Amino acid sequence: MNENKLDLIFKAYDVRGIFNETITPEIGFKIGAAFASYVDSNEIIVGHDGRISNNEMFAAVSSGIKSVNKKVLYVGMVPTDVVYTLSGIKNLPGLIITASHNPKEYTGMKFCNVGAVAIGQETGLKEIQKFAENFDDDFNISALPERQTMNQLYLEHFKKIINPSEISDEVKFSIDAGNGVLGAIIEDLSKTFNLNFEGLYMDVDGNFPNHPADPSNENNLLDLKDKVISQNLDFGVAFDGDADRSVFIDDKGNLISGSLMTCLISDWLFEKKSEIKVVHNVNVQPSVIKYLNNRGIETIRSKVGHSYIKKIMRDKDADFGGEHSAHFYLRENFYADSGILTLLIFLKILSEKNVKSSVLVENYEFNPSSGEINYVVEDVETSLKKIENSFQGEFDKLDGISYFSDDFWFNVRGSNTEPLLRLNAEAVDQKTLDNIIDEISNIIS
Repeated sequence: MNENKLDLIFKAYDVRGIFNETITPEIGFKIGAAFASYVDSNEIIVGHDGRISNNEMFAAVSSGIKSVNKKVLYVGMVPTDVVYTLSGIKNLPGLIITASHNPKEYTGMKFCNVGAVAIGQETGLKEIQKFAENFDDDFNISALPERQTMNQLYLEHFKKIINPSEISDEVKFSIDAGNGVLGAIIEDLSKTFNLNFEGLYMDVDGNFPNHPADPSNENNLLDLKDKVISQNLDFGVAFDGDADRSVFIDDKGNLISGSLMTCLISDWLFEKKSEIKVVHNVNVQPSVIKYLNNRGIETIRSKVGHSYIKKIMRDKDADFGGEHSAHFYLRENFYADSGILTLLIFLKILSEKNVKSSVLVENYEFNPSSGEINYVVEDVETSLKKIENSFQGEFDKLDGISYFSDDFWFNVRGSNTEPLLRLNAEAVDQKTLDNIIDEISNIIS
């Protein structure tokens, strides 16, 4: 196999590429065989999201797994976190065919080992790539396995974490599924937790006809904001394509950033326990971390990405993990991220406190922040070096480059999944924030 092609699609914590260009069914077959060869278990949980390429990719991946005499436990079209949770419950490795929030042309895979242990570049992904490079069996599609519906097993696990009786049916909200895979499970989820919601774009459609299934872009939240405000709802939540990420807006239509949601949930957990540990990635706002530390909450910094966060959470036995990108992790869910569980937690918080979501948010006063700003650059490393050479003092290099001063902070890093440079910044006031954004933009333009 062309090694350069595999180098293109094997990222820091998953596999991602364009279907029939960088990822063909034959490559899917080899990666399925490689993953099955890497893990010790004789059975592997496999699911997929709602992409138009999934029938071909699933046939190829499952055939690859079976080619090395391993069994496929096919759970159907499900959110990514369903595979993680079932991996924890059944103590089996899992593979989900998904390209998350990427456009419809993309496909990919995320992996976990037994017990929902994340697999990333430093924790098995390189070895899987080597297996795939050296696997030379003939590409052959075998009979597809029967689907085993396990949504209720997944939801029963969530009921142990959030009791449905603790969610008030007076909390009315809107969900924008973005035509992603959330729609495949929403009926079971709503019945189990008696959700009082208005839906937007709930039909699973891999063409994403209404807007991209990427809630990190606020332009994709406009319909949700209109729905919440026009119908006087308590809040809104948007999911990405594979529904492992949930982005919230309050009843006034204001975005609740991933940093702020990390703070809200950490605060709520801290009220329940006398001591908690929270893992956060490098681009969660420093003013949020300072607030949590002042509350007596231990925080631990991590690189961006689910495999990094989960490993630290396991190593430190942390209670919760939060990313600015709106991935949220809970110890009771095998340290895995789940957009759906985050929604249930937020519903419980609002039910307990019996306040408007905007009131809940107003209790926190953090420095102005940029949100994530993306730049298309010719070379990520060259751009990072230019920024580094433009500021005096030391940079933190845990993930990309982070700069801390008395008046502002920023982190700039290359995306692990797209050819982009990502900037997150905060400052003591809006003018200082605008200036630092302009300065960095000019440096890399």
